[in-house]
Amino acid sequence: MRIRKLLDALFFIGDEQENASGPSWKYRRKLIYGGYRLGFAMVIFGALTFLVDQWSVGTTLITGGVSLITIILTAYTATATFEDVKLRHSSTEQKEP
Repeated sequence: MRIRKLLDALFFIGDEQENASGPSWKYRRKLIYGGYRLGFAMVIFGALTFLVDQWSVGTTLITGGVSLITIILTAYTATATFEDVKLRHSSTEQKEP
């Protein structure tokens, strides 16, 4: 149980409140943080294999982990921005008669 709390704190995972003004990102964030954990583990394992003289495996794992984290962050930011713009646009249409 303590290890789970430590991992959740390490990857910034916490209990989320329901958002009344828009969609809940609870499940999407869990998927994103799961992918982030995988990418982080790939980088760490790649660094360990790099030190053990497995240069090609280490380089591939580090490159793949960094790429995975970059793709996740880009997709998360893009979808959050799209969702915010969509919500603002629909709320302004509802306010105008």
